[in-house]
Amino acid sequence: MIKNDLAETISLNGTWIFSLNRKSTQGTIQVPGCWESQGYSKFVEGPALYQREVILPESWAGQTILAEFDAVSYACEIVFNEVEVVKHQGLWTPFAVDLTSVARLGEENSLELTIYKPGERYPMRGSLAGFLPDVATAFGGIWQPVRLRALRFGLDDLQIDTNIDTHQVHIRCQAVTFGNLLSKGDWEIKVFLGERLITSHHLPFTTDGKLDTCLILPDPILWSPSHPILYKVHISLLEDDKPVARAIQRMGFRRLSADGDQLLFNGQPFMVHGILSWGWEPDLIAPVYSPEQARAEMRRVRELGFNMIKLCLFVPNQTYYEIADEEGMLIWQEWPMWLPEITPELRTTLPDEYAAMTRLTSHHPSVVLYSLGCELSQVVDGELLGSLNDTVRSLVSNVLVCDNSGSGESYGGLDYDFSDFTDYHPYFDIHYFEPLLDNWRRDWQTPRPWIFGEFCDSDTFRDIDELVNANSDRKPWWMTAENPVTTWRSESLAMLEMQERLERAKPGFTPQELVEISYAQSLVVRKYTLELVRHRAGMGGYVVTGLRDTPISTSGIWDDLARPKWPSREFRMINDEAVLSLDVDRRRRWHNGGDRPDRLDAYNLWSGTTGRWHGILSLNGTELSAGSQFSWSLVDSQGVEIEAGSNNVTEAILQGIPHEVGNIKCQMPVVERAAELRLNGTLTYAGLTVTNNWPIWVYPRLPDPPVNLEIVDPTNVLDDCGEWLNPVQRVRSSNHLSLDGLLLTMVWDDNLQKFLESGGRVLLLQQGNEPLAARRCPFWREAVLLFPVHPVWEIFPQRGYADMQFFGMASDVAFASYQLEQALPVLVSIHPILRRLDAREFHISEYLFEARVGNGVLLACSLRLQGGIGAQPYGWKRNVAGSAMLWALLDYLDST
Repeated sequence: MIKNDLAETISLNGTWIFSLNRKSTQGTIQVPGCWESQGYSKFVEGPALYQREVILPESWAGQTILAEFDAVSYACEIVFNEVEVVKHQGLWTPFAVDLTSVARLGEENSLELTIYKPGERYPMRGSLAGFLPDVATAFGGIWQPVRLRALRFGLDDLQIDTNIDTHQVHIRCQAVTFGNLLSKGDWEIKVFLGERLITSHHLPFTTDGKLDTCLILPDPILWSPSHPILYKVHISLLEDDKPVARAIQRMGFRRLSADGDQLLFNGQPFMVHGILSWGWEPDLIAPVYSPEQARAEMRRVRELGFNMIKLCLFVPNQTYYEIADEEGMLIWQEWPMWLPEITPELRTTLPDEYAAMTRLTSHHPSVVLYSLGCELSQVVDGELLGSLNDTVRSLVSNVLVCDNSGSGESYGGLDYDFSDFTDYHPYFDIHYFEPLLDNWRRDWQTPRPWIFGEFCDSDTFRDIDELVNANSDRKPWWMTAENPVTTWRSESLAMLEMQERLERAKPGFTPQELVEISYAQSLVVRKYTLELVRHRAGMGGYVVTGLRDTPISTSGIWDDLARPKWPSREFRMINDEAVLSLDVDRRRRWHNGGDRPDRLDAYNLWSGTTGRWHGILSLNGTELSAGSQFSWSLVDSQGVEIEAGSNNVTEAILQGIPHEVGNIKCQMPVVERAAELRLNGTLTYAGLTVTNNWPIWVYPRLPDPPVNLEIVDPTNVLDDCGEWLNPVQRVRSSNHLSLDGLLLTMVWDDNLQKFLESGGRVLLLQQGNEPLAARRCPFWREAVLLFPVHPVWEIFPQRGYADMQFFGMASDVAFASYQLEQALPVLVSIHPILRRLDAREFHISEYLFEARVGNGVLLACSLRLQGGIGAQPYGWKRNVAGSAMLWALLDYLDST
C-alpha cells in the first residue's frame, strides 16, 4: 500500500447499505466488521452487496484518487459510478483501486462492492482461509477499514531494518510520483524516541526515486518484552523544502536468534512461553480488534506468565500488532495455510500473497517468529515451500522462520525443511510425552532450539446453564444450529446435542461439579507437561493450546466468558521466567536375560521408604550468581511439617540451561491408609523467590495377597509384574473354581460366567477390547475422569479428580457402558467406580465398575495396574499406586 500521511483522506468507515444473497430487502451494515457478526446469515457465502455514496471535494482535481481497503473477505467486484474498476481476491491483505478516471468531483459518487466469502464458489482450502472456518464459520465482508485518498506523491515498499550490534538502521523505500514532476526533491529522515529528536538527515532525491540508506544511532535502547522501547522514523519526500509525502513508522532494536540449540533474545539465552490463538472472538468473528481489546488480552495473558501469543493461521488487523509492540508481547505469526488444495491458480498467487502478508508484519518488533503453514503434507512440495520461504526471508530480519509448524516428518510432508528451529505439535496422554521427546531427539542432527508450536492441550467441561444466563437466557449463537460447523464437524454437533447426550450419559455430577473437577485435572496435565519441558536442555520454548475455549474444544486457559480457569499465582508456578521442577534417579533391572529401564515413581511411594528427588531450576532472565538458597519441606494434609531441609547453591545458575539446585531426601511416614502429602520447594536469591509444590502419595506396604485368592492368567501376563502375586495359586482351567474364594482373571469364558452368576467374586483385569465391550480412547486427553462415591475409595483415597496418583495406571482401554448389559446377561446392577466423560463427544465409559451379576459380584477394571506403558513405572514394586489399587480392589471384594 502506498503511504502518505499528508494526503487528504475521506474515511468510509461507518454505515453502508447492505443486502445479502440478492435479497430485494436492503439493510445496513457497519464497516469495518464482517456481516456474520451483525445479524446476517453465517451460511450464505454471497453475493453480498455493499453500497455507499460519497462526495469528492473539488480540491482533489489533478491528483490520483485511490480507494484503499485494508482487507475484504474474500472475492470482490468493485464498481464506482457504475463502472467496474477492479476484481480482487484475498482475505487478509490490503489493496488499492485507482478511481481517478471515473471520479466526479464536487458531486456524489456511488461505490458498490459485490463480495463472496470462502465457500463453494471459492473453496476454503484454496483461499488461505486458515482455521477459523473449522472453529465456527468463515467470515465475509469489508472487515477492515476503508478510505479514499488523493495523492500527488507517495512512498511505497518501505522497509526498515535494525542491527543491534552495529546500531545501524537500514531504510529503503520507493517514491511514487503518479506522473508528476518533482521540481527540486530531497529526502528528510528524522528519528524520534518519544518526543525527543535523536537524529536528522537530508539526502538528495535521485531520478529513479529510490531511497536506500543506513543511519547509525548512538547507544540505541533495545526493545524487549520487559522494556518495549519504540523509536519513530519520519521519512519525508520534500519539494522545494516542503514535505509532499511522508511515512511515519515505528521500529525497535531487537533480535531473536539461535546459537546451536540455545534460543537467544538480544544475544541472551531466552525461552518463549506462548499461548495459541485461533483468532476466535465470538462477538467479532473476524479478528478485527480495538486497541482496548488487544491490550486487555495481552495483559491478561501476561498475568498467567506467557510472553508470546501465536497467531495460528490468521492475520488480525494492524491494531493488534501495534499494541503488541507497545506491550512487549512477542508474536509468532503463522500464515494461514492448513490442509491446502494447491490449484494452479493458488500456486501462482501464493508468493505474492505471502509477500503482501509479510509486509504487514515485518516492521513490528513484536513479531519474532514466522511459520509458513501448519502441519503441511507433501501437497505442498519442496519447490513451492522453498519459494515461499525465500519470499518471507527476503522481507524480514532478526527473526526465526519455520517452514512447516508441526514438521513435515510428522504429517507426511517433506523429509527436509527450511527451518531455523525444530517444531513439533505433540498432543498426548502425559505418560507418552517423555518417550515422544526421546523418539524425536537425534544427536547427529545439527543442533537447533526446540519450540513446540502447539501442545499441552487439556479439555475441560463447560456449564451450558451458566452461558445461557450470561447471554440473556439464550444459548450463544455458536452453540446453536446457527453455527455452520455443526453441519459437518462431530465436535460441534456434539456440542449442539450436549444436554441431550449428558442426560443419556448420566455422569452423576452437577455441571458446576464437572467444571471444578475438569479444571483441577487439566491443571495436573499442564503442570506435568510444562515442568518436563523446563528441565530439559535445548528447549527454546512452547505454545500451549489454547487461549480460550472454542466451539470445537474446551482446552483454553480461559473459558467461554474469557475468564482464566486458574489463579495467576498458581499457573505462574509452572509458566514463569523461573520455574522449579522435580526429577528422580534412574534405575535399571535385569529381566529375562538383559537390562531394561526401571522407572521410579516421583509421586507415589511406599510407607517407610526413602523418597529422593532432584530440584531443577529453569531460568529465563538474568543469571543468578552463586549463593542462592534452595529449601524444601514435606507436609501432611493439615500442613504439619514432616521433614525439611535446605542447601546453598554454590554455582552460578545460567539462563536457558536447566540447573540442579538441590537434592531432597526424606523418609516417608508409616501409614496404615494411603495419605496425601505435599512437597514444597523454594529457591531464593536477593529479591527473587521461586516456589512450587507437588502432591506425594504414601501407601501402606502391601500385605500378603488374600489366602483365598486364585488367578486365571493363561498367558502369564501377571507373572511378569513382580513377585507379590507369585504365591497365589494359578488356575489353569476354569472348570473347578471355589465359591468360597476370590478370583483374579485376565480372561473370560462360559465357566467364569457361570461361576460369577452362582455367587462367585471376581476381579477382571481387562487390557484389550475383550471380553467385555470396550473402546480405545486417551486417558487424560479430551476426558473428564469421575469418581462416584464407592467403598473402594475408602480403601484407596483420592482427591476427587485424577492427579499424578493415576499416572502409572493410565490406560487406553475403557469399558463401553452402553454395551455392558449385553455382555452380562444376568446383570442385576452396575455401580460405577471410575468413569470417563468424553469432554468433546459427551459419552460415558468406565475404567472401573462393580456389577452384581446373578448371585455374584464382579469388579471389572481396565486400568493398567501394573503400569509399563510410556513413562509409567512397571510392576508391583515400582508402580506403587497401581499395586495399592489392586490390593484395594481385592480387599473390597473379599469383604463383600
